[in-house]
Amino acid sequence: MIKCLAFDLDGTLLMDDKTMDPRTVDSIKQAMAKGIQIVIASGRDKNGCRFVYEPLGLEEGNNYLALVNGQIIYDFKNKEYDLDDVLMPEDGIKIQQICKKFDVEGIFCCGYDFYSYLSTMNRLKKKIKEVVAGKPMDYGLKSGGKYRNFINLPYEEVRLTQDINKVIMVHSEKFFKQNLDALKEALSDYDVLMVGPAWMEIMPKGVSKASALEKIAAKNGYTMNEVMAFGDAENDIQMLKRAGVGVAMGNAMDEVKEIADIITDTNLNNGIGKIIDKMVLGK
Repeated sequence: MIKCLAFDLDGTLLMDDKTMDPRTVDSIKQAMAKGIQIVIASGRDKNGCRFVYEPLGLEEGNNYLALVNGQIIYDFKNKEYDLDDVLMPEDGIKIQQICKKFDVEGIFCCGYDFYSYLSTMNRLKKKIKEVVAGKPMDYGLKSGGKYRNFINLPYEEVRLTQDINKVIMVHSEKFFKQNLDALKEALSDYDVLMVGPAWMEIMPKGVSKASALEKIAAKNGYTMNEVMAFGDAENDIQMLKRAGVGVAMGNAMDEVKEIADIITDTNLNNGIGKIIDKMVLGK
């Protein structure tokens, strides 16, 4: 019996325009009405999930957020946070050195402060791209709260004194195809996750959406076998592997589909709602 539904956001619960399919929302609310717990498991922080959890009404019940790829758990019922391991200042310096070696932008995520580590030449190229293509230099990371900051770091070793939740590496899809193996070797002390073709996230070892879900399950008296989890990217793989039912979206990366128990329709065609209706609501 399923007691918890866990959803990744981008590419999973969210359509490509960052909205939720009304059919999916209706199915989730029907599941909640049957007493099923909901967990949003995302790389985002709490403010970055607000536009999802408020319309779903998650604040009204015993529901959770597994934020920053599971590093931070927020308990709506008790209004409590639980923080797992973070990256230390020494990790920050090591990752800066790797960014410089591969000539890639590193974004150090410290709460609501996002620090961009990038060469002067690449920063100029990025500015030109912003003007020509209209792409924001902060990648939308400042959206979701007025206290967010996107700060350019000097291109030298900078010892960050804040907790580093994760580091994002941003470059082209072509770059990651050519350099991914070498990057993973250089970053072998960390968990390295491709979240999109041009977006990689670096996390402390062993911190994942799966580890967060295990804590939530234990706290609420059920097992991972009673969890159904939905995802589409590498940072969802452990969650789908450890859940009783791991569901890959039709638009998921091939690596995610390979380990999933079920492959559903895409995020654009009510992929989540179809599985909930069939396997949870018995329609």
